[in-house]
Amino acid sequence: MSERAVEIRPLAAGDLPALSRFLTAGFGAPADAEFAAPDVLRWKYLDARGDEPDPSPRSFVATDEAGAIVGHVGFAPTAFAGPGLASPVPALHMIDWLGSREHRAVGASLMRRAHEAAPAQIGLGGSDAGRSVIRRGGYESMPPVTVHERVLRPFRRLRAVGTSPGEAARAVRDVARRLARPPRPATVRLDLEPVASFGPEVREVVAGAARHAVVAARTPDRLDDLLRYPRRPASACVFRSPDGKARGLAILATLPRGRMVLGRVVDLLLDDADPATWHAALLLAAAELTRLGADVAQAFAAPPWTIEALRRAGFVPRHPLEFRLRDRRGLLPRDVPYYLTPIEADYAFG
Repeated sequence: MSERAVEIRPLAAGDLPALSRFLTAGFGAPADAEFAAPDVLRWKYLDARGDEPDPSPRSFVATDEAGAIVGHVGFAPTAFAGPGLASPVPALHMIDWLGSREHRAVGASLMRRAHEAAPAQIGLGGSDAGRSVIRRGGYESMPPVTVHERVLRPFRRLRAVGTSPGEAARAVRDVARRLARPPRPATVRLDLEPVASFGPEVREVVAGAARHAVVAARTPDRLDDLLRYPRRPASACVFRSPDGKARGLAILATLPRGRMVLGRVVDLLLDDADPATWHAALLLAAAELTRLGADVAQAFAAPPWTIEALRRAGFVPRHPLEFRLRDRRGLLPRDVPYYLTPIEADYAFG
């Protein structure tokens, strides 16, 4: 069948069951994989977003002459604020991007369609095949984002070990690191305030952070949309100084990982670049994840001050995520750090 027979169009509600089957089969995932469940796909691509008064499609499917899905690309829209930027720059990251083996050119066609939605695009991690395609698609290499982890409950971490010798060795190594390098006490006073939704403090925090790094221009509505993830609740909080000033925000979530519970720092942003302040916030976030039942905490790092703060808070680097940027119009700076969190690339709840 020729590629001319393929139609690319926005995802519709009636496509969700078929798209779920296409994604799980194509990625070799279980049929009930959460990332491709119809309710999760609806939340990612079709539910209204509070900060999009005139919403555009966030997902495209490619169908053959019989109407069967042979390709898909979704994307996480964002906008970047940072030093020297007069206004946020719209950007996106492609997710759930897959073409069938019978239609090998459809993946590139879907990528081009997604690129039309924003002047800048990022790639963060992804499959070997996906990374290979974006390297040829004009994405330049940027400093990587590093995934850091900290064992919160050492004995539960050991009890969760399966039968694999490699898994057992890793668990022992994780616990040994935790005991040998305990978190340092904070030198900056912050208080963690749980909140049901976010308010005007978000813009103040983003404005402060954007003086030091390129960051996603979060809005209260966008963050509140994350709290409506359909499969499990996320916890939101604001960090305040002793005088009550909002210094930062965070979204935390717990995810089952076999016999363990992973606590993920879905988002964390502060209004400055002081490692001591970030250290204090990470200690509070880890304590909150422990209270929520997590055995291991996980967070992303990129700017130097976040890496240092994670080290002080007892986190260790686990693995890097390749970060690439496509910015044909030169709208974004290259001489300042970028701060990315799991919300930018569909890593938040999976």
